[in-house]
Amino acid sequence: MKYDYLIVGSGLFGSVFAHEATKRGKRCLVIDKREHSGGNVYCDHVEGINVHRYGAHIFHT
Repeated sequence: MKYDYLIVGSGLFGSVFAHEATKRGKRCLVIDKREHSGGNVYCDHVEGINVHRYGAHIFHT
């Protein structure tokens, strides 16, 4: 399969870039070392509540 973009990292920028590129008809492959997308803005769902796994590091990286 061919892609227009290979995006390394599914953090905030990588995820938004892939979303916007896909809206414009581009094919993207996103890879990340973590098991989830979203990077430091990822939330766990605990008993119906969104819990920031990475706490105060959301916008300090």
